[in-house]
Amino acid sequence: MMLMPYLSSNRLKLSVIIITLTVTVYPTVSIAEPQPLSEADRIALEEQLGKIQQQSKDRVGGLFRRAIQDYRSAIKSDDATMELYLKCIEKVRFTDEKRKASEFRDWKRKNKERLSSSSMRMALRHQLAWLLLSIEAARRDGDISELGMRAIDHLDQIMKNAEVLKDHRAVLSQNALGSVFARAYDLNIKVEGWPRSTMDIAQIYDKVVMPPLRKVTKIDSLRSAWKKRILHEGLVVEKWNVREGSTIGKKDAMRPPEFEKFLSETRPQLLWKMEVDCFKVGDEKVSAVKMLNHLETYLTHKDAPQWIKDFQGMINPPDTTAAEATNG
Repeated sequence: MMLMPYLSSNRLKLSVIIITLTVTVYPTVSIAEPQPLSEADRIALEEQLGKIQQQSKDRVGGLFRRAIQDYRSAIKSDDATMELYLKCIEKVRFTDEKRKASEFRDWKRKNKERLSSSSMRMALRHQLAWLLLSIEAARRDGDISELGMRAIDHLDQIMKNAEVLKDHRAVLSQNALGSVFARAYDLNIKVEGWPRSTMDIAQIYDKVVMPPLRKVTKIDSLRSAWKKRILHEGLVVEKWNVREGSTIGKKDAMRPPEFEKFLSETRPQLLWKMEVDCFKVGDEKVSAVKMLNHLETYLTHKDAPQWIKDFQGMINPPDTTAAEATNG
């Protein structure tokens, strides 16, 4: 992967254009004699700027195509992902920083055990997969509604391998667009409303999955998405907070304290939010009954007083017409 010559040649071309622009537009202008731009100057500047702009677009497009091609090749296997990861590490942390090749070899030798770990390779592959999905979201120019199910599928795959991946949560939680994979290819892109990583579960559901489902005709799908979100959030807490020596899976197993808190505090909060969401979308009768049952079940929950107050406001909203008539 020869990234440096590609980038350097473009910088050189840009420098040549800037020098040419200066000589062409101001061949005889003295520094001591400031002058306003003439119409001819403006035309020349616009022409040169247009060329620079086109080169910039070509460069970005070329980087995108190169990156996507390399990412898709690497994502075919854990070993291929690790091969690309090492090339990106070498470029970003050693070549770009003018460090010796021997230093990179030393780094690989010191990290041999971690780099040869199958779980580390799987985690990097998941990170690369999320980066590819992030690039696709960027290319859709803000229309990310169709990517919701693919994001859920990605989470499902991680949860299926939760035990294997539990030591690499930091890799999975890293901003994919700031990862070494992205930095090696100069992918300076941002996607409004797109989750940073595959472990931003709340963001995935709030920003990508649920918005297109908030329609009366899709109420069942909205409920299913909420249940899936609650499942995913619960699995993360349950699977990744098991301590060494835990009896999880045995008859007398003790749940991790974090998971106990999730079950007693967070899960009821999410269930309540689900019914409020469905109520506002239009499933009022079903949601109202479920909220009433929820209040009876979790009467001692710390949020119960606020839930009761909110519920009263939902089933008996203030009469705005009377207020408007009085003000009129």
